Amino acid sequence: MPQLVKGGKYVFGWTIINPDLKVRIPDEAYHEYHLIQAEKLIIISGSKTSGGFGIFTPCSLVRSKLGRVITGLAGYHKESDSFSSDMLEIRKSGERIVTWTCLDKEKYFRLSDEFIAIMNLRTGSKLLVVRGSGIGPGFIAKGFIYHEALKHQDIQEYH
Repeated sequence: MPQLVKGGKYVFGWTIINPDLKVRIPDEAYHEYHLIQAEKLIIISGSKTSGGFGIFTPCSLVRSKLGRVITGLAGYHKESDSFSSDMLEIRKSGERIVTWTCLDKEKYFRLSDEFIAIMNLRTGSKLLVVRGSGIGPGFIAKGFIYHEALKHQDIQEYH
């Protein structure tokens, strides 16, 4: 996993939004964030600077105060490990977009047409997967780090 600039974020690799709206998680991110045990992911829109989104397991989010707000917005019920909202249903909190999806054993999760439209993405969009917060990777779509990564041919791609 390279660090593109001194003091910059570590990157796991490139991934794309496939025509079936599935996105592949790079192997190293999958293991670092212990996603092997995950069946459900909460997706939270990223910053205006980097675009894209972050993915998190519900259990990793409920440990923080903000995380409890986000899981509540997504309709997650810790006691039953279930959601009162439908999968890929869009919820908004201020400028943040929140939804949830399932993760398959091949390390793919699905987005919705509505989500990618709101995020100004499309099928074929190339996302840079970076070490985000301590609880989930970021999938960024623009900004300084993204453009710096475009200069590096050695970053692994996942499709």
